[in-house]
Amino acid sequence: WSHWIYTALTFLVISCPCALVLSVPLAFFSGIGAGSKKGILFKGGIALENLKAVKTVVMDKTGTITKGNFVVQTILPAGTASEQEILQIAATCETASTHPIGVSIVSAAKDQNLVIEKPAEIEEISGKGIHAKLSQGEVLCGNRKLLTEFSVDCGTYDENGAVTIVYISVNGKLAGTIQIADTIKPEAKDAIKSLKSMGIRSAMLTGDGAVAAEVGIDNVYAKLLPADKLEILQKLRAENGSAMFVGDGINDAPVLAGADVGAAMGSGADAAIEPADVVFMTSSMDAIPEAIRIARSTGAISNQNVVFALAVKALVMILGLMGIASMWLAVFADTGVAILCVLNSIRILYKK
Repeated sequence: WSHWIYTALTFLVISCPCALVLSVPLAFFSGIGAGSKKGILFKGGIALENLKAVKTVVMDKTGTITKGNFVVQTILPAGTASEQEILQIAATCETASTHPIGVSIVSAAKDQNLVIEKPAEIEEISGKGIHAKLSQGEVLCGNRKLLTEFSVDCGTYDENGAVTIVYISVNGKLAGTIQIADTIKPEAKDAIKSLKSMGIRSAMLTGDGAVAAEVGIDNVYAKLLPADKLEILQKLRAENGSAMFVGDGINDAPVLAGADVGAAMGSGADAAIEPADVVFMTSSMDAIPEAIRIARSTGAISNQNVVFALAVKALVMILGLMGIASMWLAVFADTGVAILCVLNSIRILYKK
């Protein structure tokens, strides 16, 4: 009786799941802590779990790959209106806009001390631009798609470069264009290179080939409406596996919610940050590969803890059944293994 009671008690001590209950959640807590030290906010362990399986990183251009500090470069009149008049009309249309392109136009008008009137009527057309009624008449201010929708001849302009062209028409006739340029983030090229070294493909939505070529992005999908972004994301997910989307604008909210992992730049709109699983508070592209590294390390250490704890417990159980394992060895298999797994979990916090 004493032998089997002792063996049963040994089994009881060994079978306590302390190591698993403590170490696995702690590994994810440590991963979240390691991210916060680097300005990366993970919204729970599920975000880390999904992030480690990402095969494709899909990014928006403005505010993610580029700084989003647009500057008016050139104003090209197409009719009788002067450069100042074109800029004044565009600024009037963009007074209520929070888009970086609109803000840059208003800033340029204010720098030239131009008078910005209040529009009689104004309508924002998602992904295209502004339709407004001003003292000059019916005005359109946006991309080529907007003017084409209203049957306005846009003329011939090269849109293949890294310059964003804003078209302005008055009463159905093209008045001129404003060329606006953005600045690529200095760390963008190295971040994309890091993703490639990790075996992760990259894609850019609503960007131009010049920016993609400069930073080394694999695929570019230009001139997309907000609804098109989600469709492209689903396509990439079907082709390559789990996909992560990184954006910062209001229009990115549906794609962020629809991706396996949605990541938002901390400098972006609240509507983008809310549905995101991960938020990069520094708004640096270096945070993208860093977040994936942390997620992969967290997953690997969590798996190590599970395998180590179960292997030691199984071994000590066999020894206990054979009458070799003592109660002290059973205590080690429970408490000792739990401590070792906890120490292994917090290693993420100190991993460079």
